Formats: sequence, C-alpha cells, structure tokens
Amino acid sequence: MKYLIILSMLGLLIIAHAEVPIYGYFWLRYTYDNPTQPEDIEENEHYFSINRGYISWKTKTKPVSFTGTIDITNKKDATNASDWNIRLKYAQADWTLPGLGQYIPDAKLIIGLQKVYFGVVDIWTYPLVEKNLEEREKIMSSADLGIGFHGLLPSGHGEFSLQAFNGNFYTHVTENNTNKAICGNLALIPIPGVMLKGSFWVAKAPVGDTVITQVDQNRYVGLLRIQYGPVTVFGEYLVTKNDQLDGMGYSTFVEWSVTNRLSLLGRYDYFDMDTAVDDNALGVAIGGFNYKISTTLLFQANYERKMPEDETRDDSDAILCQFKVSY
Repeated sequence: MKYLIILSMLGLLIIAHAEVPIYGYFWLRYTYDNPTQPEDIEENEHYFSINRGYISWKTKTKPVSFTGTIDITNKKDATNASDWNIRLKYAQADWTLPGLGQYIPDAKLIIGLQKVYFGVVDIWTYPLVEKNLEEREKIMSSADLGIGFHGLLPSGHGEFSLQAFNGNFYTHVTENNTNKAICGNLALIPIPGVMLKGSFWVAKAPVGDTVITQVDQNRYVGLLRIQYGPVTVFGEYLVTKNDQLDGMGYSTFVEWSVTNRLSLLGRYDYFDMDTAVDDNALGVAIGGFNYKISTTLLFQANYERKMPEDETRDDSDAILCQFKVSY
C-alpha cells in the first residue's frame, strides 16, 4: 500500500511536470568487499546496488514553496522483506518571511520533513562515495520531521538555523519520546573561501520501548573549511554523549581539482563511541578520484580501509566504484 501511494504521487508529478519541475539523481554502485583478503571467500562479496536514488520536485509559489524528495534504493537488506526500499526523504514547506528580510536575508520558516543543519551533514554533497562521519556512524541523519527557522547573515558572511525535531531521523519519524530534539547551527564566512561552523544537537532518547526512562543524546561539532583555488580542505571535531557514554571523533578531507573534469580526493575519519573504554575506536582511510564524464554523469572510484583500534580485530577494506546520473 505504501509503495502504491508513492507511485501514484509520482504519476501525478509526471502529469504536472510542466508546472512543477522534476529533478534528482541515482547512483549505480559496484562494491568489492575485502579484496586484499582472498582467503576469506565468504567475506569477498562483490555486487551492484543502487544506494541512492532521488526523485525531487519543487514549487515556485510565494511566499510558501514546497520541496519533496522520494528516496528509492536497491541494496542488500534494505528492508526485512525486500532489497528495495521507497520512502520520503524531504517533504517541507518553506515560508519566506518578507517582514524580516531587511534584517535577516532569506529568513524563512521550514515546516515538515526537512534538512538537518549540523556539521558536515548539510554540506556533504558526496564528493566521496562514503557518507559523512556523523551519518556513517549513525549518530546523525540528513533529515528529520519538525519545524525550523533559517536565515543568512548580512553581506554573505554566513548562515544560521534553529530547528526542533522528533529526534528519530527521517527513517523513523514516528515519535517515541516526550521531548523534542533541538538543533542549532551557525556558519561564519569571515573572508571568501573560509568557513567556520559550529552546531549542536540536544535531545532525550527513550530506553527500550518505554518513554518513562529517557537519557541524554547530545552532539556538538566544530568545523573549519578552506577553499583556495583548486583545493578544498576541511576538518571537523565531534563530541557525543549517550547517557553515560562520552564519545569523540574527527574527520579530515582534501580535494584537488586537477582539471575541470578530474579531481583527486582523500579523507580520514576517527570515532570512539566510549572514550572510557580502551581499544574500541575505529579509523577509516579513504582515497580516490572523480571524473566528470558530462554535466549529468559522474564516475567515482574509491578505496576504503577500516582499521579497528582493537588489535584482535582484523582490518577490512573495500573498492567502491559508482556512476552518479543526474537529471
């Protein structure tokens, strides 16, 4: 029934395409797990998948516009019943507030299933195949259900937002707590090419299936990004709190645009969910290149190596190749 409703929506969108532009992309990915460990035959999985497929539309009405995105994936164990999964990623109304425009450029109230402005999450456009650190570790999501206020700083010196969410992220939007997650974000651009950013997420999470007992679920991040000529570099430092567990992590990234079509990229992540326990952190090193075949077709190739701090656990690696088709 859920898929039938979504497909009906798609049909209506196609009919109304002249008035409501449809756009998006999908990724065809090839993954080869553990290529350097040929003796572990069971671990050497290699397969094609569609890890991300977006169908988006946006109205141009004023002062309230609407943006919707359907996320369609085909990957291993996407759901309990199928490798296919179809769900809403965004369903948000942006209400421009002209009365505040003279004080806060582009001031707007955001209502619905919307982008989460936090750390790298809202600015990560997948220059590498892997998700950003926060999403890869499943401690943040790129969308959630709630209400928010967003605006720009004068003279192009940055942006800010304040949002309130259910706190379950867009894959589980039904509320299972009696508190709201509060997300705040401030990005400063003191000079062109340099961005300083700080974000926080303060929430309560239920223990088990009951809402009687709820514990802290907080995240704080600081980020510095520098763009100079063909080179982009960023670094972020992340602090987490889950009940009595204090965690930390960091991520560093560099991209060099060799030509208009070819770029070289690298990233290193480190994350420790519980700093009070030794040898439970994970380091991840990623390197690769992007080649822009056309304005609508991008090829990405990455090598990724995961290195557990626990010496009793083996390193693992993967080769990820991907075509991103935009429309």
